[in-house]
Amino acid sequence: MAYTFQAYRVGDRECFVYDENNRERKMDFAFSQSLLDLLYLDIWAHGELFEKMGRDLRELLSTKNETFATSIKNSLDCAAKLHIYFEFFRLDWYDKLDQAAAQNFEKVTSLLPYKKLTHIPSEIHTMQEQINKLLFNVLDVTAGQDKPVQVKMTDYYRQNRPSLEVFSFEPLPVGFELVDNIGFIEVLRPNSIYDIIDYFLRECIKHEQLFKVCKNCGKYFAVSSYINTEYCDREYNATGKTCKEIGATQTYRKKIQTDPDIGEYNRQYKKRFAWIRYRRITQEAFYAWSKEAQAMRDKALAGEISLEQFKAWLNE
Repeated sequence: MAYTFQAYRVGDRECFVYDENNRERKMDFAFSQSLLDLLYLDIWAHGELFEKMGRDLRELLSTKNETFATSIKNSLDCAAKLHIYFEFFRLDWYDKLDQAAAQNFEKVTSLLPYKKLTHIPSEIHTMQEQINKLLFNVLDVTAGQDKPVQVKMTDYYRQNRPSLEVFSFEPLPVGFELVDNIGFIEVLRPNSIYDIIDYFLRECIKHEQLFKVCKNCGKYFAVSSYINTEYCDREYNATGKTCKEIGATQTYRKKIQTDPDIGEYNRQYKKRFAWIRYRRITQEAFYAWSKEAQAMRDKALAGEISLEQFKAWLNE
């Protein structure tokens, strides 16, 4: 093969290293991020991309015209931008196409399986549903909180297998290799996208990585040491703000509505701002007070000072 592709986990990071024509590239993400990104990828929105590859492949096998091989490679480049797992898909099919070209596209039907292209969206969609069910029943922080992960995993599979609704873990091409600056670790050299999903999903099980549903966007996010976190770090719509930032704002607004001490800050702010119009205070003095008041308010919200201390400061 004219490429290599490796995936492995190091601490709280997951790494992807791939080499194409002696050009090595490396990408890393927070552990489980690639799995969650795939879970919420709208694969059907890209269905036509895979259908086009299928049409081009049929024309290639029929006419042996390399123009169609080039068109497929262009589509593979587009697919690779959707998700890191499709980078492997691109490299693998590039290699298959080059091998087929070396054979003048003679007797290459088994080398270039048509369904492996056109069935990608439905296969990914099926795996998305399987992953979501596994998270909900096993790794969700609210699922059987009194049971260990392995017990929940055992119960889930005993109750549901054999079934297409549960993810099937298969033998993996995993080696024990020396990775620079890290040492010897388990390294996946996948044969398919399924292998990559399988590898990182079982890593979540092995290391008992728990997940929560974000209260803002409704999507799963990995729970870190701050298990009480209710919001994820994803950007929400086109606002540019993350769910965590939006959640903090919503929490603050609720506090304003229910806590008279925090509400006092807003009353003081509006009162002093009105003083500028009546020349009872300069703009410079107002903004200096505002900056200090915001800092005190944030300390109160963070619990660094009591609300009583904050209210006393406001009334000075």
